[in-house]
Amino acid sequence: MIMTRYIKRGLMAALLLLAAGSVKAQIQDTVAVADTSYVLPPEPIFTSKIRLLTRSYGDRVVLRWMPEDYVSWKFLRYYGVNVLRVKPGTMDIDTLAYALKPMTREQMEAKYAATDEQAMAAMGVMYGGGRLGPNQTQDAPGTMGANVEYNNEQDISFGYAMLVAEWRPDLAEAMAVGLTDRTAKRGEVYDYYVQITQWELDGKIIFEPGVNEGVEVTSYKPEAYEPLVQDTLTSPRRVALSWIDSEHSSYEIERREVSPRASEWIRLNDKPYVSMVSDADFKGLCVYSDSVTHEGTWEYRIMAHDAFGELTPAVTHTAYVRDIEAPKAPEITRIVIDRQTDKILAHVFWHIVEPLEKDLQGYLVHYYNDNITGNHWMPLSSQMAAPRDTMTTVDVTSLRSGMICIMAYDDSGNEGQSLAQFIRITDMKAPTPPDTVYHTVLPQGYMLLSWDIAPEDDDIMYWDVAFANDPSHDYLLRNEGGIKEPMFVDTLAMDVNQKYIYYKVRAIDYSGNVGEWSDVLRVLRPHVTPPTVPHLDRSSHDDRGMHMRWVVGKDADMDYHLLLRRLGAEGEWQVMARWDADSLAQAKTWAVQVDDNPSYDRRERYYYMVESHNASPYTSQSLAVSWLHQGPKFLDIPIRLTGGYVESEKTVRVVWEVDALTLSSMGGEYYYCVFRKGPGDTKFKYMYNVSSDTLEYTDPTLRKGEEAEYYVSIRFTDGRESRESNVVKVKY
Repeated sequence: MIMTRYIKRGLMAALLLLAAGSVKAQIQDTVAVADTSYVLPPEPIFTSKIRLLTRSYGDRVVLRWMPEDYVSWKFLRYYGVNVLRVKPGTMDIDTLAYALKPMTREQMEAKYAATDEQAMAAMGVMYGGGRLGPNQTQDAPGTMGANVEYNNEQDISFGYAMLVAEWRPDLAEAMAVGLTDRTAKRGEVYDYYVQITQWELDGKIIFEPGVNEGVEVTSYKPEAYEPLVQDTLTSPRRVALSWIDSEHSSYEIERREVSPRASEWIRLNDKPYVSMVSDADFKGLCVYSDSVTHEGTWEYRIMAHDAFGELTPAVTHTAYVRDIEAPKAPEITRIVIDRQTDKILAHVFWHIVEPLEKDLQGYLVHYYNDNITGNHWMPLSSQMAAPRDTMTTVDVTSLRSGMICIMAYDDSGNEGQSLAQFIRITDMKAPTPPDTVYHTVLPQGYMLLSWDIAPEDDDIMYWDVAFANDPSHDYLLRNEGGIKEPMFVDTLAMDVNQKYIYYKVRAIDYSGNVGEWSDVLRVLRPHVTPPTVPHLDRSSHDDRGMHMRWVVGKDADMDYHLLLRRLGAEGEWQVMARWDADSLAQAKTWAVQVDDNPSYDRRERYYYMVESHNASPYTSQSLAVSWLHQGPKFLDIPIRLTGGYVESEKTVRVVWEVDALTLSSMGGEYYYCVFRKGPGDTKFKYMYNVSSDTLEYTDPTLRKGEEAEYYVSIRFTDGRESRESNVVKVKY
C-alpha cells in the first residue's frame, strides 16, 4: 500500500528512474539528473501536491503552479523546484529551471517601487515582519488556541500571495510560482513537470510533482465566461448580485445605467473584488452588493482574474431597480358601527402620517377573521380612499367580529399596513354549545372543567357552568360572574352521600345571544373518607375447603370490593375475586359468598380478608380469618413389593413398583420407608429411608440361614403417608 501510494505521487520520479543508464546518456542540457541510488523515504508526516496549470500562446507556454498550503509553500521556497519539459514518446528532457526559488528581498526592492502595493504585498508575505511571536498569541504558547492563531495567520498570508500571483504574472515569477517557456516551438506537443529539488526532506513531507501532459503550442483562444448572474433588491436602491464560480478567486465589476443616452462603464471596485462567502455555506457562491442613486435599469458586467494574470471575457447582467419601499399607513383612531334596518355599516376614521409620499395612490380598509377569510386579509371595498381622506364607510353586514386595518398603496404596488384594530359586529346567531366537556380531578376536592370553542364562534363574551347532584334535579348556575376562558375550577362538597355530580356549559356572545347547553357531563364525585369496613358474617371449613360470607357497606360512592388471600402469616396478599358495588346494589344484596378449596398445606395457614374501595384514595379492610387446610393424612397409593435371595451377590434384596400417575397427582416431595421383622422380632421395625428415584433395598444385616419379612410405605415431607405395601418373606 505504501509503495503504491508513493508511485502514484511520484510520476516524475518514475519518469526519471526508467532505464536510468540510458536516461543519463540522453540528457544533454539538464542538470536535474536522476539519482539511481534513490531509496523511498520512510512514511512521512504528510504529503502535498504541486498543482500545475499551463496555457499556450503560440510563441510561448506559460506555467503556473501552487502548493496546497502555507507549510508546503515554505518548503518549495527553501529547496526550490525543477521545471522540466519532455517530448512525449522520447527521452528528450529539457530543464527549463533548476532549483528555482523566489527573488530575494534585495532583488525585489531593486526591481519594484515602494508605491507598487501588490509587489510590496508579495515581498511582505515572504520577507516582511509583523509575524506572531511565541509570546504574542492570545492563548499560551503551545496550546491549541495559539496553534489556531498561527494557522490562521499562515492561511491569510498564503491566500493573499496566491491572489497577487493571479493578478500579476511578473509577481508570480518573482515568487517562483510561475514560469514562461519561450523556447517552445509552435505546433509541438510537450509534457511539463514541476518537482521539488530534494525528495528526502528529513521524513517530514513528500511532494507529488505537478504534471501537465500533451500541451500543444497553439494560439490562445479565450473561453466564454458564462456564470448565471442573479440580482435581488435587498433594500430601496440596493442591488445584491450573486453568481456561482468555483474556478476563480477575484473579480472586476463594472456598472452603467441603461438610458436613451449611453453612459460609460464605471469600475465599482478599487481593488480586485474577493467574495467573503464561505464555501462551507455554499460552494463557489459569490455575492456583491451595490447601491444606486435612483430607480431605473442598470447594467453590470463581471470579469474574473484567471491564474495567468488575465481577465476573462465579461458576463453582462441587467438589473431593474424599482421602488420597493412601502408607503406609511395611517393610524386608525375610531370605528363607529351603524346598524341600519337591512344592513350594518362601519365608519372607519384615521389619522394621516405626514409627509405623504409623492407616489401614494390611496387607502383600502381590510378585514381579517380566519374562519371567513382564511389566513389572509380581505379588502372591504374596491374603491380606494384618496391620499388626503381621513375616513371611509364599508359594509360589514355579512361579517362577524374580527380585525381591521388600513392598507396604503403607491404607484409601484408597494403596500404599507397600519396596526390592526378589533371590530365588534352585532349578529343574530347564538354560539354553538361545546361538543365535549372535559374534566380532571385535582387534589383536595377540586374539579377542573374545560371545553373546546367551535371554530365559527369568535365573538363569545363569556360562558356559564351549571351543576346538579342528580340528573332529575334542577340545575343551578355554578359561576357568580361570566367565565372568560374555556375552563372552570369547581370546589366540591366532600361530605355529600351522592356518587356523581352533573355539569353542563353554555356560551353567550357580545351581541347577547345565548347558546344551548352542552350535553350533560357525569363525574364521579371524589371523596376523602374511607368506605364502610366489611365484616365476616359466618365461616366454616370441611374437606371441600373454606366457606365464608362477608357483609359490605351500602355507601353511595362505593366502587368495588376485593377478596384477598395469602398463605402463611408473612406471605403476600393475592387478589382472588372482585365484586362491583353497583351490581351488588342492583341485586339489593350487600353480602358476598366465598367458597375456596386451595392446595393442601400441612404447615401454613390460609388467611382471608375483604377490602372495600370508593372514590377516595383510602380503602377499608376487614379483619382476617385463617384456616389450616391439611387434607387427608393417609393416601391410597398402591405399592407392589417383591423380594428374594440374589445368589450372584450373596445378598437379600426387595424391589417395589408404584403407580407413577397416582403418585404425581398427590403433589409434594416424598421418600420411601423400609420396615422389617427379622429374627427374634415380635413386630416390624423401621430400617431405612430410600430416595424417591430408587425402587429397591438391599439388606446388609441378614445372616446365612436367617429369614425376615419386609414392607414399604411412602412418606411426604409435609407429613402425609401412603398405605403399607404387601408383606414379603425372604430367606438368606
